[in-house]
Amino acid sequence: MALDGSVATLLTIQYNLCLGTLATFGNGRSDVEKIISEVLDYRISGQFCLTEINHGLNAINIETSATLQPNGEFLLHTPHPGAAKYMPPTCPFGIPCIAIILARLIVDGDDYGIRGFIVKLHDGFKMTPGNLEKPRSIRESFFENIQRVISGTLSMGAVTLPALRIGCYIGTAYSLRRQVLDPSTRTMRPISSFSTQYIPLLTSIARTLVFCAFGQEMYERFVDPSISSPSQKHFVASVFKTTVYRHTAEIILQLGDRCGAQGLFAAEVRGAAIAEGDILGISIRFAIDTLRGKVELYEPKYPDHLIAQHEQSIINELRLSLLQSKDHRSIETERMLLPHCRGVLEAIGHRWAYEAAVSRGVSQPIIDLFEASLFELDPAWYSENGGISRWEQKSLLLERATALYEDLPQFLKLLDVEDYVTAPIVSKERWEKYVMQLPVFVNDDEPSTTLLVSHHVDITSPQNITLSTRIH
Repeated sequence: MALDGSVATLLTIQYNLCLGTLATFGNGRSDVEKIISEVLDYRISGQFCLTEINHGLNAINIETSATLQPNGEFLLHTPHPGAAKYMPPTCPFGIPCIAIILARLIVDGDDYGIRGFIVKLHDGFKMTPGNLEKPRSIRESFFENIQRVISGTLSMGAVTLPALRIGCYIGTAYSLRRQVLDPSTRTMRPISSFSTQYIPLLTSIARTLVFCAFGQEMYERFVDPSISSPSQKHFVASVFKTTVYRHTAEIILQLGDRCGAQGLFAAEVRGAAIAEGDILGISIRFAIDTLRGKVELYEPKYPDHLIAQHEQSIINELRLSLLQSKDHRSIETERMLLPHCRGVLEAIGHRWAYEAAVSRGVSQPIIDLFEASLFELDPAWYSENGGISRWEQKSLLLERATALYEDLPQFLKLLDVEDYVTAPIVSKERWEKYVMQLPVFVNDDEPSTTLLVSHHVDITSPQNITLSTRIH
């Protein structure tokens, strides 16, 4: 999945959103069980149509309706173009396709809330009978019908972990083999030996290893049977996804920059950041819930640690602002709080990630470097409240990264992704083999000159942009 983001998207839609929803409501339903079997074997494509052109983050207000007819059938209706469903992979492509269509159930003119309907997209449409009992809470019924989005939030966050490991491997392997002439000694040295190179490499590796422990911890917390609240599970998943995506976007871009012209990777993570829980949207929802005490933060295991103090300070500042407002939905409160909501979830995520790394045995030097790498995200707070000046913050980062530099080659094995790396820049042998396989364009007027031009693909299979001339 890390090698092809589009495959990851299709699989999460197929098995999490579509199949997961069918499994939730298909118990004892032979008609649904048959469809489940076909979706499980990928004999039919399964889609999940919730959002509309005019309703993304506010999907609870979708306008597509399913009206019960006198003969027991349902009439699906899109009242205007803005209510059209927004799910790209629904075009015919060789196998049948069904979708879970989320629509407002209308019975005798009464709105029964949002329900899911199975529609055979490529063969016309045919809905199976639904539950006509009107729910006590329209809002709770809505979230029950889209509950697979909650697990999707966790799974889309998890997709970043192998991508981070592969990115760190490529950047590190390239930096260790690439050498330049040191003008002061007139000897060759690897570019990894420069602090401008090994600091971002090692901080990226430290964050990646800590986030791998974080991901495993969040998975176990998510499936913990003692946590029955869907909202709490969604909170756990949202903290994880929000935290890791912020760092993934930065790390992939930074590692590409550190590889120079051969690092012109096109790593696109925005689609997954939006899918199954837009990061800004879920941050706003759960940051406000956090400030209002609607979700459980879990007691800090190390309350005196700077990362835990930073989390608590951020929450307390905004909670005080919220308490001073008359209504948490007012325009004034919105203007004050919304820009900081993502930071709230990230602060929580950093504390959870630190605790997960400690409990799962990540080496202390890696954890210490992870901690120092967080200073740059809020240097004013760590200076004002942690008593660490800006220069001391930079010095700590340099000191902890330098202490790990000699072990940099060992981290390649620790990342455990060598078998999945196809980038030619990671070794001299791979690069030479790659260059020799490039298309050859011969100048007919000067046959002694051969121009080699490579192709551009993304970071997960980075045969990078390069232009070279070979003279025979």
